[in-house]
Amino acid sequence: MTQTHQPPSLESEGTGISRPLSEDVNLLGGLLGDAIRLRAGEEVFEQVEQLRLLCKRAAEEENPSLRDDAAARIRELDTDRLGWILRSYSAFFHLVNQAEKREILRVNRERSSGGSRRPESIGDAVARMKAAGRTMEEVIVALARLDIQPTLTAHPTEARRRTLLQAQRRIAELLATLRRPGATPAEAGDAAQALEDQVTLLLATAEIRAERPTVRDEVEQGLYFLESTIWETAPRIHRDVERALRREFGDAAEAVDAPVFLRWRSWIGSDRDGNPNVTPEVTRWTYERQRRAAVALHRRELDGLIEELSISERLAPVPERLRRRLEEESAGAGEERFPGEPYRQLLSRMSTALNPAAERSYGAADLQEDLDLIRSCLEETGFASVARNGRLQRARVLVRTFGLHLAALDVRQHSAVHEAAVAALLTEAGVTDRYAELDEDARVELLRRELANPRPLLPAGAEPEDAAREALETFAVIREIAAESPEAVGTYIVSMTHSVSDLLEPMLLAKEAGLWRLRDGRVETAMDFVPLFETIDDLDDAADRMAALFADPVYRLQLEARGSFQEIMLGYSDSNKDGGYWMANWALHRAQATLGAVCREHSVDFRLFHGRGGTVGRGGGRANQAISAMPPAAQNGRIRLTEQGEVISF
Repeated sequence: MTQTHQPPSLESEGTGISRPLSEDVNLLGGLLGDAIRLRAGEEVFEQVEQLRLLCKRAAEEENPSLRDDAAARIRELDTDRLGWILRSYSAFFHLVNQAEKREILRVNRERSSGGSRRPESIGDAVARMKAAGRTMEEVIVALARLDIQPTLTAHPTEARRRTLLQAQRRIAELLATLRRPGATPAEAGDAAQALEDQVTLLLATAEIRAERPTVRDEVEQGLYFLESTIWETAPRIHRDVERALRREFGDAAEAVDAPVFLRWRSWIGSDRDGNPNVTPEVTRWTYERQRRAAVALHRRELDGLIEELSISERLAPVPERLRRRLEEESAGAGEERFPGEPYRQLLSRMSTALNPAAERSYGAADLQEDLDLIRSCLEETGFASVARNGRLQRARVLVRTFGLHLAALDVRQHSAVHEAAVAALLTEAGVTDRYAELDEDARVELLRRELANPRPLLPAGAEPEDAAREALETFAVIREIAAESPEAVGTYIVSMTHSVSDLLEPMLLAKEAGLWRLRDGRVETAMDFVPLFETIDDLDDAADRMAALFADPVYRLQLEARGSFQEIMLGYSDSNKDGGYWMANWALHRAQATLGAVCREHSVDFRLFHGRGGTVGRGGGRANQAISAMPPAAQNGRIRLTEQGEVISF
């Protein structure tokens, strides 16, 4: 940290960072230094600064004695002084992160200016496809095949409070205002004062809650990003696609409605593998909380459209199908508020139908249908540009991307839990009390028989044993959510999948809960069951295990019920722990190649789900390079990636 707010000397350029980033870091460091003096006193500030300089020297000179000196100084600190030291450095790193994010934005904008396409951008991708001889129709088909699903997961290394995240966001916005070209002296002065105040408040804001965060706290943190950055980014990405198509293919692309290929999933509030706090009640609450958030966000978008689409029937024709849509229901408040303005009347009804207090008969498909109707009516009556750009197109993309659920919830559980639950149910039903002792062939034969048997294992009114109760309650919650909003249910993931029975067991539990049924030789289910291969041995054997699953007659019916589609998850963190970095990465690469080949051999469409962490040791790194390095057999336009706490925040 530095005591001056002045721009750094030329010597700062020797640190290997750009001058704008250096200036931002120096500014924020200076403000933090002032805040430390104000809150903790000059002596604490001097200790913070001396320790920083000592550690910097120790690193630059690779001097063990200096490191020992720094450690000795730290050991001499009392608890209160050590707390201030830690709080000061933590605040500094948070501030530097904000400066780094601003630098990334600056560099990307520089690369996008001057008429040249930014490397690795959407525009660059579309241009390269055209240069390779692809027609616009072929590009659209390729986009429609894309299936990209980032998946938010909670992680204990990212326990920052929503309050702290909001404070950091305000600091980033103020820094951008302060550095904005053309800002007046008054604007710059106000931003500088507000920035100083926010840094002071940041230093006085607790990093973590006084109590351990609950699962609901984790859900709220995930919602912070879904409701803000992610909600705003999705339509921008879609707009980038449309802009690239129009730039490369001209007028022919003006009427193109680019496909939506980006959707979100979440494990927060639904991943119960090793977390007893994720109960069926918590998962139900998570779905309801996300739905309420989605409804509020869509109603906000509709309010914006009501402001914009002020078209009067006296000044523009009204298509007959729009009049028919308005006549389908009795007149409401929209007719009173907006006489003679049919678009506003319909939008007002749509907002009313989405009111949380209203019945849930108006779903995401209805909302999308009405927005599509408005678009086609506008195009028909001379408002094509209004229909294809701006708020209406943004609202259509948001509905197709997020529905009324924001992010589909995956459920994950360990295979051993399913084994215990099935064993308890089979004992209760009088089928066998020795399930755990059976070999794999005997287990599979028994499971096939029970999956084909229409009768439930538990008699009516019977209470299952503890081993089975929560598993059945979990599937019951999934059934309830799927009945109301099928798109809100993701997949059911089985950790430590070793055999065919590891997938048939949760299918039997789903059958018992009324979520899976085999009738007249056909399976009826709303669930995809996903194996998770995590250890080196599991990755090496993954293709053989999938081939055995594909050959199983009951599981083949499951596949047919889901459009001959299979998702397969690969564990990066556990494989790194199991075999080390190089062995794990080689095993993962081989597994992707063999899994792609076996899926194609059995005519199964597939999606690989990469369970990566943020660090290199947990599979992190440049996602685009990782995708490009995938074996050809594994590349089909479908991909899922986990995004864990600290990566989500960044």
